[in-house]
Amino acid sequence: MMERLLRKIRAGSKDKGYVIILTLAGTLAGGLLFYFFLHKPLLAAAEDCNRQAAESVREVTAVTNFQNAHLNMKEYRAELKKREQRVMQYLPENMSQGEFILYLERLAMRSKMELQMVNPQKSELQGDVFCLPLKLKLTGSYFCLLKFLQGLQEGERLAVVKNMSIEAKENRLSVTMLLDIYAVPVK
Repeated sequence: MMERLLRKIRAGSKDKGYVIILTLAGTLAGGLLFYFFLHKPLLAAAEDCNRQAAESVREVTAVTNFQNAHLNMKEYRAELKKREQRVMQYLPENMSQGEFILYLERLAMRSKMELQMVNPQKSELQGDVFCLPLKLKLTGSYFCLLKFLQGLQEGERLAVVKNMSIEAKENRLSVTMLLDIYAVPVK
């Protein structure tokens, strides 16, 4: 069949449309072969290279940011030591409940609250952390109570209010709260 086609083309066939259609079909087949066997795989490879380049840029940026943040190791160590000291104040090795109760009394005086009772409950171990619940009774105004609670939140020691009940009596609030403080024992 191929030989017959070649003979017709060589002989200068009178049907020029057949040659044009055959040429168009060959061109189309060549274009499709080029697209599927060369162009499409090269596009996929280019996308893969772009993705790898973007990944490399992110890694280089992360390393550069880390190096810039830690240019001076002496300053970095000093900052790290300060952070460790803050953590040790926030979660000390022992309860130091006397110091914390003294802190509560001072905070109550500064915030113009009257600390009527501090009742330490039984200490308990929660995972690797000791927890000491304290039951407090306070009286004062609304804004004084807010100042007291803000002082607890901003204090050097982790103190979590677990339960709080408030009763209004005349122009004063009577507050009862259960407060937990924590300590991390040395292993």
